[in-house]
Amino acid sequence: MKRKHNVLDTEESKLSSLLFKRSNKFVEQLDEKKEDENLDQKPAWIDEDDDNFRTNAVIPKVKSDGPYSLKLKQKFETLIGTPQWAKITKVNSGEDDSDILKSVGHLGKRTSTKFERKILEFKGSTKIQPQKAKRGLLVPSIEFHPKVSAVLFGGSTGIVSLYSIGEEENKLHGFKLKNWFISSAQFNPDGTVAYISSKNQHNYCMYDIEKAQSILVQFPQVVKRPHIFKLSPDGKYFAATDCFELVFLICAKSRELLRTLKNNTKVQSITFSNDSKHLYCFNEEGVVTVWDLFTFRSVKKFYDNGCVTAARISMSPCGRLLATGTGEGIVNVYETAGITSYNPVPLKTISNLQTKITDLKFNPTSEILSVVSSYYPNAIKLVHIPSYHVFSNFPTQNMDQVETVSFSPNSGYMAISNNKSCVNIFRLKHFKNY
Repeated sequence: MKRKHNVLDTEESKLSSLLFKRSNKFVEQLDEKKEDENLDQKPAWIDEDDDNFRTNAVIPKVKSDGPYSLKLKQKFETLIGTPQWAKITKVNSGEDDSDILKSVGHLGKRTSTKFERKILEFKGSTKIQPQKAKRGLLVPSIEFHPKVSAVLFGGSTGIVSLYSIGEEENKLHGFKLKNWFISSAQFNPDGTVAYISSKNQHNYCMYDIEKAQSILVQFPQVVKRPHIFKLSPDGKYFAATDCFELVFLICAKSRELLRTLKNNTKVQSITFSNDSKHLYCFNEEGVVTVWDLFTFRSVKKFYDNGCVTAARISMSPCGRLLATGTGEGIVNVYETAGITSYNPVPLKTISNLQTKITDLKFNPTSEILSVVSSYYPNAIKLVHIPSYHVFSNFPTQNMDQVETVSFSPNSGYMAISNNKSCVNIFRLKHFKNY
């Protein structure tokens, strides 16, 4: 029996080190996907000996008392993914998708729950402190992993931390970039690499998630210290700017400068279209310039209605909506198909905040728009799309001065950082998956 335990210990160590090359660091995926309640699937074969092996008996340091076979199954799905033969094919209910659901990018109609426009159903927050708890330290960047239940934090002291997300939050890996004020951290589409930048450095960091290794890559010479650094949704381009007139487009693969896009005035914020074919540049006077990334030409310009000083711009993942935020706390939401003139009329104007918009983001299903101003305590609003009602029950606790908001790939989790070096993670109950 002792020999059998040794074999199982070796197998467990190999599985753990495969993803992060750090034995006994990677914790089992805690956010289990729930099967459809209407399905009654039975296994074709059951090994009665599986129940005799408990996780805490095989791995002494693990507190879980569940079957060891279940732990191995979760490990396999985390590292490799669910095999095609094991995936359950969903049966079409025969009902047509509503126009609203189609417009915000849903793949199918939800029949189990209704997303209420006034009340946000969420589970109480879990607090994580990626940096030492000192007043004034910030976590300007939060990015959820696109494939597994993990989240990456980038701090103002240069600390990069990767945590697992689920019933427990455990640190998987971390490192520090000396003299860095991290302003951006973004995963490539398959989640193998994270790109990290600082507004006071002439290079960016490539963080290999599988090898747990980081290397510094120098920007092209013309790019000095980019205050804004964005990765396109398809992972092919970087757009960088020092908040002057020039925006530099860089090839993510070759790391070479592709083109310099010259705007008329200083650029305050940029966003890619959801298909990565266009780049929207929001300049300080409130004019949005749309660049075609195939011809590298300006194809459209329009003025943000009522804008005095520009602050933030964000494209919805469905590609249908474009949001702009100003220095006066006003947010305009436009329908991209309706921007046909220099003075388009917003679909909706949101004026719940009175200070400069510092963070503006849609959730992955384009059903929630988060609006943040870090200049005032608890200045965060979550807006329901498409009704544009602000959820009245959030926040329910003191959030201090909010820095940024991020959503997991299927919106099951929402992370919010503040000026106290703290990240609050909420479970959004309406969304069933991570």
